[in-house]
Amino acid sequence: MIPVPCNCQLSTIRLRSRQALNCQLSTVNCQLLYMDDDDLNELIDAFTAETQEFLQSMETHLLAMEGADLKGRQAGVKEMFRAAHSIKGAGSMLGFQDVSAAAHTLEDCFVILRDRTDLSALEPVTITVLLQGVDALKKIAAEAIHHSDVSTPDQRSNLEAIAQIHAQFEAKYGKPGPPPVPAASRSAAPETLKLIFEHELPPIFNRLETELSQASEADLPKSVTALNQVYYQLSGLAGMLQLPDFGKVAEPLRDLIDSPDLTLQRLQSEGWAIAQSLQTARQQLLDGRAILFEGCANELPQISPPPPNESQTSETSPPLPLSPSPLSPSPPLPNPQRPTIRVDLERLTELVNLVGELVINRTNLELQESELRGEVKRIRRSIVDLNQFGGQLREEYDRLSFADWRGGNGNSGLGKLAGYETEFPLIVNDKSSIDHSHFDILEMDRYTEFHSTAAEVIETAEAISQSATKLDTLAMKFERSTDQLRRITEQLRSRVMQLRVVSFSRAVDHLPRALRDMCLTYDKDVNLLLVGRDTKIDESLLDALRDPLVHLVRNAFDHGIEMPEVRQAIGKPASGQIEIEARHQGGQTIITVADDGKGIDPEIIRRKIVKKGLATEEQAQEFSIAELYDFLFWPGFSTAEEVSDLSGRGVGLDVVRTNLRTVRGTVKVDSRLGKGTSFIIKLPLLLSITEALMVKTDRNKIAVPLDAVEEILHIKASEVHTAGNQPMLWWRDEFIRLVRLQDLLEYSVVGPDGPSPDPLTQDHIPVLVLASTEGMLAVAVERLIGQQEIVVKPLPPPLSKPRGVLGSTILGDGKVVTILDVDDLVGQPLSNSSIAPVSGKVPQVAPTSSQSPQILVVDDSYTIRQLLSLMLTRARYRVVQAKDGLDALEKLQNGLDCSLAIVDIEMPRMDGFELLRSMRSTQRFAKIPVAMLTSRSGEKHRQMAMELGANQYFTKPYSESQLLEAIPKLIKH
Repeated sequence: MIPVPCNCQLSTIRLRSRQALNCQLSTVNCQLLYMDDDDLNELIDAFTAETQEFLQSMETHLLAMEGADLKGRQAGVKEMFRAAHSIKGAGSMLGFQDVSAAAHTLEDCFVILRDRTDLSALEPVTITVLLQGVDALKKIAAEAIHHSDVSTPDQRSNLEAIAQIHAQFEAKYGKPGPPPVPAASRSAAPETLKLIFEHELPPIFNRLETELSQASEADLPKSVTALNQVYYQLSGLAGMLQLPDFGKVAEPLRDLIDSPDLTLQRLQSEGWAIAQSLQTARQQLLDGRAILFEGCANELPQISPPPPNESQTSETSPPLPLSPSPLSPSPPLPNPQRPTIRVDLERLTELVNLVGELVINRTNLELQESELRGEVKRIRRSIVDLNQFGGQLREEYDRLSFADWRGGNGNSGLGKLAGYETEFPLIVNDKSSIDHSHFDILEMDRYTEFHSTAAEVIETAEAISQSATKLDTLAMKFERSTDQLRRITEQLRSRVMQLRVVSFSRAVDHLPRALRDMCLTYDKDVNLLLVGRDTKIDESLLDALRDPLVHLVRNAFDHGIEMPEVRQAIGKPASGQIEIEARHQGGQTIITVADDGKGIDPEIIRRKIVKKGLATEEQAQEFSIAELYDFLFWPGFSTAEEVSDLSGRGVGLDVVRTNLRTVRGTVKVDSRLGKGTSFIIKLPLLLSITEALMVKTDRNKIAVPLDAVEEILHIKASEVHTAGNQPMLWWRDEFIRLVRLQDLLEYSVVGPDGPSPDPLTQDHIPVLVLASTEGMLAVAVERLIGQQEIVVKPLPPPLSKPRGVLGSTILGDGKVVTILDVDDLVGQPLSNSSIAPVSGKVPQVAPTSSQSPQILVVDDSYTIRQLLSLMLTRARYRVVQAKDGLDALEKLQNGLDCSLAIVDIEMPRMDGFELLRSMRSTQRFAKIPVAMLTSRSGEKHRQMAMELGANQYFTKPYSESQLLEAIPKLIKH
């Protein structure tokens, strides 16, 4: 069996009572008693998480040492020593003495490994023994926190196991000689001590100085309480590190706050002196110097500077007492630890959703900005036309005036011009007394209202042009602001996502150890390759992923990888390989677990199906490869001939699918006989903002994730080849399938003008070459629209994920657009194609009573009935619907054989209570399990249903995973 780490145990622990905690902390670090229950629980949670990380770090470094060089092994031992030391210190300060003692013993083992062994010739058995010690420490930590460090037989057994490991190391590598006696009170300041004093003390000193500077007469008791906690932290640290001199420096703080006549002035003056003394003592210890004292215990400690050399010691004058002013304290040392806060997960989810909405509204702004720029361009074109019209008016008038002057014998008032002047009278200025009649028309311009109208048109055009220029400037500013908003939004999205995501390594770091143990137990040589360990996944997916990955690795190890001699006989290397890869694609996290073993034999699955009575031999022969693979996930189904510790019970793959359903994930199989098997897991991202290519098909907009588009082509109809009835495209020296996108989509909305023309009949065909884990596929579309950033929104429960559809997105204009799941599309069969591969198809087994159970769904809501039917059908149940209690009762009386009834309460004609009463009073139906599914969550309705004989009570909105988990238990009832 694979030893599973106690992560789930360590992450859900709370202290059971304040009294138990106070009792266990009575002798250690009494400052914790001043905290309330929430603070204590938070501290315990932090210790639990930190211990879990340190234990995982030790295990990871031990496994890495097998293949590391000498330098890597030395670094690994150093890190393991530090991890064990940290667990020891934290456990001691929190009162978990068994944890501290076990970690201390393991720390001594690492010291022996560091100082008394030849790491270049490290034996595998040594690593195995140390891994057993880490396992024992895991169990001790879990037991200690569960039982408030009360010693149990298991605790004592694990402590003895670690002690035996230490004894083995002592016996094998010899006991160390006595340590050299140090000079009086001089510390060598080892590296570990430096780490603690560099990182652990500054926050405590900062708190001490903050309390001293912010103390007031009104809050003096609170300040004393806070300083008391600081004192216990310092003294506890000094005791843990065995530094009595440093504890003496902190002792005057205790005497100060215990003074009965303590005043604010005295607290601050003496407190600052103590703070300065502590800072100086810390620096001297870091420098490897001694801490010397003068005077009695009740006086403030006076830290002497280090002696230059022994010859000058007698000549050194006594040190002066330190007396810093309260108003000018020494500057605090920089705090290397960043402050942290605890945030509820639901608040982070809300924040992520708001970021998605922000991106959608930003896209709307970008669309409006584009429309504004378009309108400004249109206005400018209209202004140009208007200016040309005004200019033409003036030119036409001037032309007519000049032509009339030339043809009118010098009489400028005759001919055509006279007619225009009649229609457009001359403009006369009443204030002018000068007569211009003696000027010729060429010597003095004369203006009519026609000229004035033309001038006004031109001036209006100029005014509009100026306004258009301002609009253009505003549009440019709008564009710059939108670009800035885009950058800020992207940074915000990235930061918010970092709050909820963790590295994929958190889900797989325990697998190398598990695989190593299996190799030693079953004499196989298997390597584990982890690809994409830094891929970010939502932290909420970790628990749902751990068990499936363990089961898939066990499955690959037992069913897939052959024995070394078998592999060599068929030309394979003796060492098998299991590869786990994580990556993001198209708004999903895709995890692939692949092995290079013998693959899955479909004929073995066919025989098992017939043997278990799941189908007749004729039906089994009709099943496709994908349908056969789907049976592997059925409860109780296994291809193993014998039950062993690793396989044969038909539980593993069922757990994989069940766990993934809780997080709306999917899994499918791809196997090649003799080559290996791959399990592909798809998980929706919490929030995915990705680039997509917008296309049009059947007059509907569709979004295709851009990272799945290998190439965009425009081909001629003559470039389309045919293999049987399947169109093919010659692409990069091979033929790939060419299909219409609308043929792959089972969910479409036909436009008001009917379906669009067949893309394959066009002279120039837009084609997308799509790439996925299933291979390559060429898809013909009606039209390419363009690239756009979209927010991927998965379909919410209880809606099931349609095949070929990843989710949806909202465009800037408010329209909802479907996002394609390229992996589903590439592997999806075509009804009219005999050569298309088959993937993910649901087995259609004849609905006989000897096969899947039949469930009666009774609800007056058509939508609820359909949702339940879809969910149950996907889970391989047969479903019969009834619109109310009377309809259900008639079906039962007519001979309907069902294994379970799911019944609503409030329905017309006959409600759920009446139907339940009738079923329980009729002998034929009395034994049929009944689960009530209703929106009534009150205790009165629940009690009534249970009194009438209901087996289970669910409330709407229901949890799909809980309902599917309860149904098998109800059917077996």
